Amino acid sequence: MVDEKKKKISGVLSIISLILLLIALLFGVSCIRVGIQNYVAIDNVDIERSNFAAEIEETKGNIASIALDKITVEYTVEDAVYKTDQQVYTDAYSVGDEVKVYYSTEDPTVCRVPELFAAYYSKVGNMMLKNGIIIVGVCCTLGIILLSIAYLLKKPPKNR
Repeated sequence: MVDEKKKKISGVLSIISLILLLIALLFGVSCIRVGIQNYVAIDNVDIERSNFAAEIEETKGNIASIALDKITVEYTVEDAVYKTDQQVYTDAYSVGDEVKVYYSTEDPTVCRVPELFAAYYSKVGNMMLKNGIIIVGVCCTLGIILLSIAYLLKKPPKNR
């Protein structure tokens, strides 16, 4: 009777450990992958390789407002003040902070603020990488422990 109970418990622990290992493999590794992709994306926020305008110039701008879905930046070109809404959020900047604005010489309303996106990608990359490592570490550790316990329960007792 005791051996039957041990076998059932062993089976349940084996299934739980396999589920934990699958979670580590699927979700943990996916989080790590997204984190790495965000770090790679930082390198792709390069204004010189961007083709948003034929001729671009650089000026300084100031962050005018921050909302959860956008950051508004004010910048001046030839004594005219422009505002642009960048569809990104990062807590790395505050209202009044200075940022570099790259604008089209043909149409100054066409602009980019790449450092905002680089800060966003860095933040998301850090978060996803850390979460992925935690998921993999915890799920693999628990999965291996439970699998070991399941194996020990199935193992026949030694004869003395």
